[in-house]
Amino acid sequence: MKTPWALTCALFLAFTLSALAACNASGSASLSGGTGRLEVHLTDAPIDLSGVASVAVTITDVLVYSGVEGMTEDATGPIVLINHPETFDLLTLTGGATALLASGEVPAGFYHRIRLEISEAALTYDDGSTADLKIESGKVDVPIGFQVRPGGESTVVLDFDAAASVQVNETATGTLILRPVVTPKRQ
Repeated sequence: MKTPWALTCALFLAFTLSALAACNASGSASLSGGTGRLEVHLTDAPIDLSGVASVAVTITDVLVYSGVEGMTEDATGPIVLINHPETFDLLTLTGGATALLASGEVPAGFYHRIRLEISEAALTYDDGSTADLKIESGKVDVPIGFQVRPGGESTVVLDFDAAASVQVNETATGTLILRPVVTPKRQ
């Protein structure tokens, strides 16, 4: 027996809508209305910046974005974990060392991105002289999927790769540029 076209379309539409509703329910900011604690830590892989004593980066905001990327992306807007400047010396965060970047209570659910907003950066050389780093973009988005469960604690570690982030601009003699390279560190 052949299924009438209208019935096939109706069944397909019903299945699609129920699948979207299930994705929305599991990918939205809240699994069951609760909250969980989120900690974001910062680290840096060992680097070879000969003659450089420190790479100081001032991060002003840490935001997390909930939802399933591409479907309910940013439907609720970002959640601000910190919104005040704090300076980190990336060279002190090598060899397994980490620093707490931000923490707080967030709605339970799935998160797909962390944004770091950076206001300034500078190098300090071994001889004590300094050089400001030009920041082309005041932000860096880190695509990372993680879940916060109601009443649970989640920890995310971000690797701010100083060696890959500090570049010399060939068109402007000696101009140092910070192009942040930040990736999630798997634990």
